Amino acid sequence: METKETLIAEALPQPLTLEAITGDKIFEAPSLRQPHWMRSGKSFSFLDTASEGDASTVWIYYIDTGKRREIAPASALKIKQKKEEDSDTLTIPGYQWSPDETRLLFARIPHWRSDKGDNFLYIYDTRTGVMNQAAPTEEEHRGVKWSPDGKYLGYVKNDDIYLLDLDTFHETRLTNTAAPQIYNGRFGWVYEEELSLIDGWSFSPDGNHISYFHVDERDVPEINLPDYDDLHMKAVHTRYPMAGDANPQVRIGIISLPAPTGETIPATRWVDIGHDSDVYIAWMQWTPQSELMLQRIPRRQNRIDLLLANPGTGESKTILTETSGSWVDAPDTIHFVGEINQFLWPSDRDGHNHLYLYNTSGQLVRQVTQGDWDVDNISGIDSVHRVIYFTAAKPSPLQRQIFAALLDGGADITQISEEPGVHAPLFSPDASHYLDTSSNISKAPHVNLHRADGKYLHQVHSNPMPKLKGVVLGKWEFTTFKTSEGLTLNAALLKPADFNPKRQYPVMMYTYGGPGSQVVQDQYGSGNALAQLLATKGYIFAMVDGRGSGMRGRDFMKITYQNLGHYEVEDQIAGAKWLSSLPYIDGKRIGIWGWSYGGYMSSLCILRGSDTFRVAISVAPVTNWEFYDSIYTERYMLRPVDNPKGYQTSSPISYADKLTGKFLIVHGSADDNVHIQNTFRLIEEFQKHDKQFELMVYPGKHHGMEEVSQHLFGMLTKFVEENL
Repeated sequence: METKETLIAEALPQPLTLEAITGDKIFEAPSLRQPHWMRSGKSFSFLDTASEGDASTVWIYYIDTGKRREIAPASALKIKQKKEEDSDTLTIPGYQWSPDETRLLFARIPHWRSDKGDNFLYIYDTRTGVMNQAAPTEEEHRGVKWSPDGKYLGYVKNDDIYLLDLDTFHETRLTNTAAPQIYNGRFGWVYEEELSLIDGWSFSPDGNHISYFHVDERDVPEINLPDYDDLHMKAVHTRYPMAGDANPQVRIGIISLPAPTGETIPATRWVDIGHDSDVYIAWMQWTPQSELMLQRIPRRQNRIDLLLANPGTGESKTILTETSGSWVDAPDTIHFVGEINQFLWPSDRDGHNHLYLYNTSGQLVRQVTQGDWDVDNISGIDSVHRVIYFTAAKPSPLQRQIFAALLDGGADITQISEEPGVHAPLFSPDASHYLDTSSNISKAPHVNLHRADGKYLHQVHSNPMPKLKGVVLGKWEFTTFKTSEGLTLNAALLKPADFNPKRQYPVMMYTYGGPGSQVVQDQYGSGNALAQLLATKGYIFAMVDGRGSGMRGRDFMKITYQNLGHYEVEDQIAGAKWLSSLPYIDGKRIGIWGWSYGGYMSSLCILRGSDTFRVAISVAPVTNWEFYDSIYTERYMLRPVDNPKGYQTSSPISYADKLTGKFLIVHGSADDNVHIQNTFRLIEEFQKHDKQFELMVYPGKHHGMEEVSQHLFGMLTKFVEENL
């Protein structure tokens, strides 16, 4: 029972503490978990807590009524534990509907570097309410999926591809070429990290073929990351190509189905991907007509070829080529217009990212969007009425609004979203409705159901953020400023709740700065937590998007080509000088921090901007691009042999002798992304020049510094308070 004292306490302003942020996670905003539209477009499924107990299960939401129904009760999801009589409710990591939407596949889909654990395949039949195990839990299965007719499951096991007959539970092996550092249907580190490729095989829509990646990493150098857990320290081995190193060799294979029932391995037809073996196959997908489409990029990454392959012969032809004076970005999924041979192709060829309608003969039908703004994502296609729905950085790069356009032209594009902020719609298969996940800088993400014309129907998921009730927070402000070169840049400021314009405040800036990124955006983010904590301690928190950031056109972003860290740092310094000109800011007390590419940026800022920044914090920084991976680095910098001056001038190590401010470097010893080698080489250079700095290493922690957030953010806050 609430007492009078309790009610009074709740009504009083509550202080924001580090423990509230990292322990109670008061800024955390849960999302609608794994929503999936059903084929009819009249309902969608999602994960939520079961009606009995605290386990999760699958629910269905009916859009006509706004009501929801539990599909699989917790009592039906019991699994036996090893060597135990008791059973536990299945923890659902992910789910897939069978093609006829009568069965649910529950499967763990591990990445190559994910934590190891019990792997499992369970199938729940919604007609009978019975769940059965489809494969042993002792074996690891990757890329698990239904065949188009629902009679088989396919997966990668021990780096080969298998089919499982769901009537007989007979397993057929489709490939037998796996070996150490040779994989079928999956990838190693660099393809997964930089091309976002995880699932390396697929069924054709007609069910007659499968296509798969064959990846050979034997020539890729091995990196040994230290593991300090054992008495005798051991190394964790990772194949990781640094800039200029040998890359994985990739081939694309096609196998005809149905597979033989005996022990004979079916023949693979290899797709003709050209004579150059030092290329990237950045994406693979089937067309609605069951032809295979590939996106091929040369190592220099200044061109992308769209290939169309015959699954019966493996012969291919190039139907589209896009070139650039700098780099190209693979569009990933190609969006087809229904079942016909037309598809949408994104390109920045006119200076902004826009959409072009092509057919599979390689003919341009028309440019669908144009203007001084950038398309962000294709969200849905109504193939009957020939309408495309997409998000764009319009009317401002800070926004992501939803728009509709006619594929055949004849009308202006139409904005269908209304609420300011960032929208991420999920359209139904027929594009008649969409789930809109939206937020802004001060409002946590919420999910509403809309008709395709934008009409609001129901709220599906909300985030009232009860833990923030009564907590005094600062308010974000968006603004712009001009640099000495006359360039207008976007900025965001968070002032303390008790801000007094007659005072002078210290400033902590935050940056990321990588090509195409944005930190100044009208979107709710977890970075809000540390910013608000510093604001309560009397700091102004600031962010600036300089050149190199996204959604301001091709030339604004790609000016950094072969010269990373130059223009981006100049613009952060310009931002700090602009802040210094404001009457309520103490220009002698400005600091900057960042993580990953942001750590690289903050390192360069305090070294090249020593007269501007008093303090810098660099978490997991790249300190020389020679130490980072081939695909990412060479996309922007070419190989070291091709651009030696660019590598030298872009490296914080080159400016180590210029350190004058207070500098804190933080790194995880097990970081398999930005290796701790980067930090050690920089601090070695500081020591040569007798430069003092602070260092924090987290043993066994990776790039995300998992499970040490309270210590990490406590240390960052303490460092700022002591030195700024």
